[in-house]
Amino acid sequence: MKRFFTLQFRVSAIVMVFGLLMIILNISRQYHHDVNERFQEMRRQAYEEGTRLSSFAQHFLRRHLSQSADLAISYASVNPDLRLGLISDGNDIICNTTRRQWRGLSIWDCPLSVSLPLVRKAQEYSEGMLNEDLEKGRLTAVFPFIDVSAGSRKGLVVLEYDLNWFIAAAVSHALHESMAQAFVLFGSCLLLWTLLQLLITERVAAIVEQAQRIGPNELVPESIGGGDELETISRSIEDAAHRLQESEWRFGQIASNMRDIFWVAPPDPNEHIYVNKAYEDLFGRPAAALSVRRWDWLHAVLCQDRAAALTMLRSLRGTPVEEEVEIRVHIRGKIEWLRCRGFSTARTLNEAGMLQVAGMASVITAEKEMDKMQIEAAENERRRIGQDLHDDVCQRLAAAQLKSGVLGGSLKRDGHPQSVLAMDVARELAEASDLARSFARGLAPVAVGPQELPDALDDLCKFLERAFGINCRVACEDFSGVLKTEEAALIFRIAQELATNAAKHSSSSWIAISLIRDRNLLRLEVANDGISFQPTAGTKGKGMGLFMLRQRADALGAVLTFQPRDVAGGGTLAICEMPLASR
Repeated sequence: MKRFFTLQFRVSAIVMVFGLLMIILNISRQYHHDVNERFQEMRRQAYEEGTRLSSFAQHFLRRHLSQSADLAISYASVNPDLRLGLISDGNDIICNTTRRQWRGLSIWDCPLSVSLPLVRKAQEYSEGMLNEDLEKGRLTAVFPFIDVSAGSRKGLVVLEYDLNWFIAAAVSHALHESMAQAFVLFGSCLLLWTLLQLLITERVAAIVEQAQRIGPNELVPESIGGGDELETISRSIEDAAHRLQESEWRFGQIASNMRDIFWVAPPDPNEHIYVNKAYEDLFGRPAAALSVRRWDWLHAVLCQDRAAALTMLRSLRGTPVEEEVEIRVHIRGKIEWLRCRGFSTARTLNEAGMLQVAGMASVITAEKEMDKMQIEAAENERRRIGQDLHDDVCQRLAAAQLKSGVLGGSLKRDGHPQSVLAMDVARELAEASDLARSFARGLAPVAVGPQELPDALDDLCKFLERAFGINCRVACEDFSGVLKTEEAALIFRIAQELATNAAKHSSSSWIAISLIRDRNLLRLEVANDGISFQPTAGTKGKGMGLFMLRQRADALGAVLTFQPRDVAGGGTLAICEMPLASR
């Protein structure tokens, strides 16, 4: 309301200032009009009076009628604007005047504001001359006549009018008119103020109040009347309020009945986070707690996954992108997997450069369990293939090697030249048999339990050295009684995949595998000195090896990260950390 009062005041002030300017202009116009009109009237009177007195003066001086001349000059002095008047003869001696003390004096000794050039010009042209001095407020009229008694030299009739009176009268008249106009202007401003108050300010304030009361749980305010544009605006606000409430109702129905968590985090940290009913159902924590502690939800997230969640939120706050992250949360005594999808747009940017963030969180524990079952099925299939490879292919290769050796020995005893070729075949079959057995042990180790894990990793290193010709070393602590058999198998597969990929793709000269216990974590590290590898956000899911690695890590509840080695030779350090706090 105060804002519209200020607007009303400004409009009235503008009208007042405009009106004052018009009054000032009108005063100036009226003043100049009155002055010019009065001045023209005085010039006309001065010209008529000067002409009449010059005619009388010529007649009276020729007949020596001094008293008649005094009477004529006295009659002229009746005009209140006439300040001084005189009649001088051809010798410039004052004969008759409105001031008797000047009689007999020279015209140049009296205090008249008459100039010699004006007199000479009037005498030369034998016509009346008028001279205005607005600074002194004087109008001087000089009219010549022929003085016969002075040898036909020209005498003068000089009249001096005071202009100050009628200038003051013009100013007074203009001010009087302006006072009347000022009262009219003041009354008009009061009327305008009242009209603005009734027709605009109060109605606009009602519209603003109507707009401020729009909300999902508010009573839709009625529109104002009037039949003008303001009523149209008010009706539009009313319609928008109805549509907003309908939209809010639909959104509320969808949000309250969806099983996934939907959330909106405004850019202002003082504003509340919106979450739907699924948040309380899933987290078991009251949504009202988010209005007091905005990060209350973070307490349910596993410590290992908090950094990933916060990194996603920071990215969304600063850049209009879409992000996805999978995290684990403690819910009702068990661990659930959540897939969190977040997004932000540039339209929600606030003054501090922060974006509004929104997203959804879905429970994917069943998917993770299915992935674990798929991993177990794949592991069983690998074991079956490795067993078949060991029991069938390797045995056949061993038999073929034996037969080729017997054949080579027989041919050599007979001195047959092909004995050398037979012995080469036997040797190559022996190498193929050893390689096949290595593959078979890789696919199906004899046993990968917690006790056998160091031996399995050692066999893996020997295989890499034979297959790729690179140096490989292992450091493994004893995890007997800490790991389950299926967990040990998954850890071996992760180490196998990381080391094999490094041997194939990094062009490294050595690979180091270490499995240690770091406080409450099992820490698997696979390092190499080859080409650095750092998967980006888009790398996830593109390579089968990396996809399988992450699936196995998820099945263990572990976190898999890649980082460049901070040494001069470069390389990559892959770290897989598995929590052991509950062991």
